[in-house]
Amino acid sequence: MKIRILSCAVALFGLVACATDIARRPASPAINYLDYAGPEVESFHYVRLDGWEVVSRDQILVWTGLQEAYLLKVWEPCTELQYALAIGFTSRFNHVSRFDKLRAGRDICPIGEIRRVDTARLKADRRKQRAQPGAARPGN
Repeated sequence: MKIRILSCAVALFGLVACATDIARRPASPAINYLDYAGPEVESFHYVRLDGWEVVSRDQILVWTGLQEAYLLKVWEPCTELQYALAIGFTSRFNHVSRFDKLRAGRDICPIGEIRRVDTARLKADRRKQRAQPGAARPGN
């Protein structure tokens, strides 16, 4: 009986760990995400976080779906943002506002602004960039 309870607990822990782990996406070369960011919004709601990219030492792009991303600017200093292996929010119920904080490593960084990113235009420009001969290789 104890083995059954222990195995169920381990399986449940594994599911929870998978559900809260979000992948860090590789940084895209030479993309200025501010060009794709819209006006500031007060908050956003998400079902799950699909990934994230560090844009600069005080900006992070958070993917909340295939067609939905937000550019967050945090207050400095947020020294561990560029090196964090995992991020999270202090928000509740999957609703992030400017009053929440971003957890990056051991840092807890207040959010200064939130901007929704035009992902359709971003993906179209990425496709154009990949289609240009030699554009993917900076040495050519």
